[in-house]
Amino acid sequence: MRIGVQLAVAGDQVKQDVIEIAEHKLGEMTDEEIESAIEMKIRAWVDRMIQVEWEVIEE
Repeated sequence: MRIGVQLAVAGDQVKQDVIEIAEHKLGEMTDEEIESAIEMKIRAWVDRMIQVEWEVIEE
């Protein structure tokens, strides 16, 4: 299964990619389980793509 994902920041698309899940891993999963697996893959992708840094510049 191939899933297209897009990352936008402030409405501007900054990254797009295709995530693949091997069909044999989906096996006999229910639709809800497949949706959950897709959400986990997307979350892992987002975690790899986004990094937020901050610092106090004035107190």
